[in-house]
Amino acid sequence: MTDSESKIEGSAPSELPKNKASFLSHFLRVFEPKPKSDFYALLVSQAETTLKGIEALEAWLATGAYERCQAVRDREHQADEQKMLLQTKLVESFVTPFDREDIYDLSVRLDEVINAAKTSAREIEALNYCPRDETLDEMSRTLTEGTRCVFNAFYNLNRNLTEAAHQAFMARKCENRFAKVYRQGMRELFELNDFKTILRTVEVYHTMDRIAHCIDVVAEKLSHVIVKIS
Repeated sequence: MTDSESKIEGSAPSELPKNKASFLSHFLRVFEPKPKSDFYALLVSQAETTLKGIEALEAWLATGAYERCQAVRDREHQADEQKMLLQTKLVESFVTPFDREDIYDLSVRLDEVINAAKTSAREIEALNYCPRDETLDEMSRTLTEGTRCVFNAFYNLNRNLTEAAHQAFMARKCENRFAKVYRQGMRELFELNDFKTILRTVEVYHTMDRIAHCIDVVAEKLSHVIVKIS
């Protein structure tokens, strides 16, 4: 055996080219098992924050809305962070408990509820409006009740679909009840002779009506998702 043949026979296997080794490393990282994200829990947490924000709006209105409504702002910021976390988990996850587009839509539409509540608080502050009528109290109570039904629907999404569907239905019923309160309040409002009060109150009623609409939208989406996963 020649010296050159001896060297070839005793040499170590050649290493992978750097580009192939890099590709293999990337491939293994991509398909490395990751901890599963609990999307049901993430949605429930966001729904709970939204409910607390609507409750804070109701409490603020009940006390006369004299101070800056910081509590609603804080809940809106918290809900934004929860929405972004959920979206990040969606990007990272290969498998989701149900359609990822539906998960995304539920989170976004839920976020619109607390956004509308913050807008309402800011509008009331800008108008320097101190509520003194029973209509606004009834509106805020109805909104809180509707949001609580939305929360209950999210909570039961992976526990009891029948109850989840019922709670989503009740949330939509709250929106219908809000509409009746809204119409009655507008009729009573235009019996006044104070133009400034009428103008400011109409603006506030409109912002509250926007919250009710957002609650109805997320409840309708919940009903749609429940039918799909049943």
